Amino acid sequence: MRAREFLNEQATLPPEQADPMNHVFVLPGVQASDPYQMYRLSVAMARARSDTGVNDPIPFMPAWSADTAFGEEGVVAGFDASVEPIIDQALAMAGLPAKKVQISSPNSLEPASVQKQSPVKPFAGYPR
Repeated sequence: MRAREFLNEQATLPPEQADPMNHVFVLPGVQASDPYQMYRLSVAMARARSDTGVNDPIPFMPAWSADTAFGEEGVVAGFDASVEPIIDQALAMAGLPAKKVQISSPNSLEPASVQKQSPVKPFAGYPR
């Protein structure tokens, strides 16, 4: 027997397997072997109800984009500029023809939505 005789795209599970499963879907075109694609789908699913208006909108939620700054490329995040020469040296050592592109600001900046004034009253200390 050849595989094409018992495997087909429209295969369904037998009732003893399908009956206990609730709301299980196959997504043709989404590859389970691509972890980044599965991650992006999971993030989209997590915010889909808010974006479609089913749930209340979440304040300060950035706009959704199917494209990302990272894509499928490697990402290195450093604490300061000292990581730049390390990346260059590591690329040269590994023989990789890659180049680095900085996609963030060189300084750490708080977004405008961050409250910079603490709501907690300062502690004056214990009486002496």
